[in-house]
Amino acid sequence: MRRKDKEITEKVILEEILLENQVGRLGTAVDGVPYVVPMNYGYRDGKIYLHTHKDGKKIKDIQKNPRVCFEVDSGEMIVNEDPCDFSWDYRSVIANGTAKIIDDPEKKLEALRIISDKYSFGKGQKLTQEQVNKFPILYIIEITINEMKGKRSPA
Repeated sequence: MRRKDKEITEKVILEEILLENQVGRLGTAVDGVPYVVPMNYGYRDGKIYLHTHKDGKKIKDIQKNPRVCFEVDSGEMIVNEDPCDFSWDYRSVIANGTAKIIDDPEKKLEALRIISDKYSFGKGQKLTQEQVNKFPILYIIEITINEMKGKRSPA
């Protein structure tokens, strides 16, 4: 990272950023062609969980190349009188990892609970296996994080 003064190295802060943000961006690449898509997600114990349709581009890309990137960020523009002094107050995380497709019903249920708990702040109704079984076209993408870096400004 060029600006070491802005680098976030503390794992607890990197995880905090992953947990507090609502939308992340999944990046895949096949045959040298990158593809990035915004997604809802869940995070637990070094793994990122995403849900998608079993026939989507993401699934096809991961089947060809399981190496992925996932990015989240939050922030706001700092506007000054002089446009040359505009700045950005932000925190971001970029995670590189290996993705695998989960279609096992019990593992899907566990991942979907991680995702739904995130967005309901743990106050929602717990998903049941019967509910998950109604959606055989639903797959889970599980990303095992190999490397995670963060950046913030102002430092």
